[in-house]
Amino acid sequence: MSSAKSSSTISKTQLSYLFFIIGLVLLIIPELNGLDFLPVGIRTNFALFFYPGIVCVIIGYILK
Repeated sequence: MSSAKSSSTISKTQLSYLFFIIGLVLLIIPELNGLDFLPVGIRTNFALFFYPGIVCVIIGYILK
């Protein structure tokens, strides 16, 4: 009897998709700066998400 091992590792393609989607979300967050219902203290930090978003998209593209 041979038992099949269930692998819980993430493949390179899944990691690529994960980085790409996280990067896209981080690129969209600064666009929410114009929403008036969010407190000003939160909206001022949205610009910081742009550059990590670009890095995540590039990492996702390289892993493709």
